[in-house]
Amino acid sequence: MTYNIILNVEKGFNYHWSGRFIAPNENWIHMTRELTDYELVLVTEGVLFIECDGTEYEVNEGEYLIMSPCKLQKGTRKGYCSFYWVHFDAEVISKNEMESSEKNSRYLNIKKQSVCKYKERTIILLKELQDSDKRYRDQNLNNFLTGALITEMALQGRENSVSKELHSKEQLNSDIKTYISWHISETLRIEDLASYFEYNEKYLTTLFKKMNGIPLKQYILREKIEYAKSVLTESNTTVSEVAYSIGFSDVHNFSNAFKNITGMAPGVYRKQYDQHSIFDK
Repeated sequence: MTYNIILNVEKGFNYHWSGRFIAPNENWIHMTRELTDYELVLVTEGVLFIECDGTEYEVNEGEYLIMSPCKLQKGTRKGYCSFYWVHFDAEVISKNEMESSEKNSRYLNIKKQSVCKYKERTIILLKELQDSDKRYRDQNLNNFLTGALITEMALQGRENSVSKELHSKEQLNSDIKTYISWHISETLRIEDLASYFEYNEKYLTTLFKKMNGIPLKQYILREKIEYAKSVLTESNTTVSEVAYSIGFSDVHNFSNAFKNITGMAPGVYRKQYDQHSIFDK
């Protein structure tokens, strides 16, 4: 049975260390040890089979688990998996303490184990935390980023509990645009977006056009071309490389799409920009 952990945000978070683990093969099993602090794991591939003081967990791809300090943490089954991990300390309180408090806003209520709704967004925060630790070694910054990470995951879980009927159209519209921005280098299909957000394709496309005045497919293409324009004018990347970098498998299709939107071929656009840059200096 999954339950929640209630953290005292006012007392802050104390970051210890973090990283990413990739199992060497399918015969890997988690080590046996005493867990002296809290550990957050986000599984990105495979399944993590782990036990803490007799409670067994199966953490599937796209799920996270927060393990409390325990005398015995060990793997229960062999298997291949990869995951990000963060060790930290924080003040945990009971549900009764939170309900009796006059300031509920000081507490963060997060599920112990759940699906990470916005995995890509969470991984960005995890990588930022790791980079900060290696680059600056500043405890205050690491503590702050740990708090931001845990808060983000708690808010994602809170959003998961809201029914689709209550999910605002504005938020869904914003989420679609964010997803497109983060996956601009991929081949973005309407059916993939509909599957990701768990909505019917027709509903998603109708909603998007109503709110933005442009079909979703056309918006995706326009955003890809906008990205291509910035690459063309800010680097020496070839037109073919630019096309492939935004999910086009054929440079001719890319050139035609670019010309339909901008009125000129990619190479001509780059030359014109270079001429403007000379005159602007």
